[in-house]
Amino acid sequence: MWQYQRNLTGVNEGLNVTFHLSHVGACTGRDHFSGWGLDWVNVGLTYLHYLHRFYAPADARAAFLTVVDLAANYGGHVIGIPRDDLPILEKQDGSGPLWETTESWEAVTTYRTTPGAKRAIFAFGAPAFLAGEAFETLAGRGIATDVHIVNGLPVSEGELDRLLGPYTDGVVTIEDGKIGDVTTGLRGFAGLAATTASDLGIPSAHIGITDPRIAPSEGHMETWEHFGITAEAVVTAVGGL
Repeated sequence: MWQYQRNLTGVNEGLNVTFHLSHVGACTGRDHFSGWGLDWVNVGLTYLHYLHRFYAPADARAAFLTVVDLAANYGGHVIGIPRDDLPILEKQDGSGPLWETTESWEAVTTYRTTPGAKRAIFAFGAPAFLAGEAFETLAGRGIATDVHIVNGLPVSEGELDRLLGPYTDGVVTIEDGKIGDVTTGLRGFAGLAATTASDLGIPSAHIGITDPRIAPSEGHMETWEHFGITAEAVVTAVGGL
């Protein structure tokens, strides 16, 4: 569809169309979550050249900003977000929600910071609240860490280099899609971050789905836990950088 759309002319060119991709948190039935839905990040990356943006909202307020942004722009859009409940993220000082409805959409949002942090967590979309929980645990252990939420792609040219560069002790990514393993190579946002980290000469670790075979289907939290997408896994990954 996206490739066909690129070849249209006149009034149809750049038609504003949105696909909502169901992924781990959305399709928890056995014949759904174990299928192409787990590839939602990779599907988005495959068609990124044909899209205006590929969105990964981390909560309902971020989803609202997504809809406002896509409605204001031409072209194709993909949104990947669970239909299951996600907590509303708050500012670090507890003064209110992380996003206000009057703000503009941004590709990356800083969620948590620690003075002098040389390690960082980059959460792609829905699992961002797990990164926040990991931040609290790491702070209690005296491990200075920052947390950034990636709200969608593409990011501007050179942005990943700028974001990852200060974290010389390493970065950890977390997403709820297939990221591959040593047999297939890294995919998803993990692949993008790993490439940038390698170019910068800093270590990286990645949390996501490495074995997409059958798993529990009660809800997205049970599915994530089965795949090792947990706050505990993030803490372990950051500590092992």
